[in-house]
Amino acid sequence: MEKNEYALDYILQAEYNLLRKQFIPGIIVIPSGKSNLIWNGVHFISQGPYEGGVFRFSILIPNTFPDGDCPQVYFSPSVYHPQINAQTGELDIKRYFPVWKRNGHHLWQVLRYIRRIFQKIEITNAINLDAAQLYEHDPGAFLLKVSECVNQSKDNIYIPDSLTSDDPHAIVFSPWNERLQAVQQHLLTGTKQAFDNIQGLSWMKPGVYQILTREDTLTSHQN
Repeated sequence: MEKNEYALDYILQAEYNLLRKQFIPGIIVIPSGKSNLIWNGVHFISQGPYEGGVFRFSILIPNTFPDGDCPQVYFSPSVYHPQINAQTGELDIKRYFPVWKRNGHHLWQVLRYIRRIFQKIEITNAINLDAAQLYEHDPGAFLLKVSECVNQSKDNIYIPDSLTSDDPHAIVFSPWNERLQAVQQHLLTGTKQAFDNIQGLSWMKPGVYQILTREDTLTSHQN
């Protein structure tokens, strides 16, 4: 049975608040602007065989959450990994959450599991048999495949994800801009020239820490 829409919104907001209190290095995630049942994420991997990889993923939450089935996780594009379906990009999350338990399981634990699969490769009951067999019998060939996957993720970082291209909360990246480099340098040295002629939205409202503050609410940088 589907939950009341407002009750589900409250539950998901509570889940997101719990997530914000966790320390999960290398992962950023934000609820979709199209549906609160979809969360967009990116995993930046800093160590291990997948080091340097930048992998996009989506968490699909059932409308019966937190009762019923567990959420689904899809990587887009798919990642070469024993526990990820090579065609669909779906992570075999049920090997870790065979039954989703209300009050016992939370979405931040899903993120920890996503991080874990790239740190500790497990091939038991693998969903990608080719990757599992290479990992077990020809580690060198497996690492070569992984390296190709990592390099491809870097090449695709500036290409919009087809699954979230129309999502206002999609996580997008832009190539480095020399003008931004100058701003960064001023920020690091503590000078105020960095803010000259800059218009638009600020990441933080000074003294309030409110993200995406309107420009007209900011205090003057000339003071």
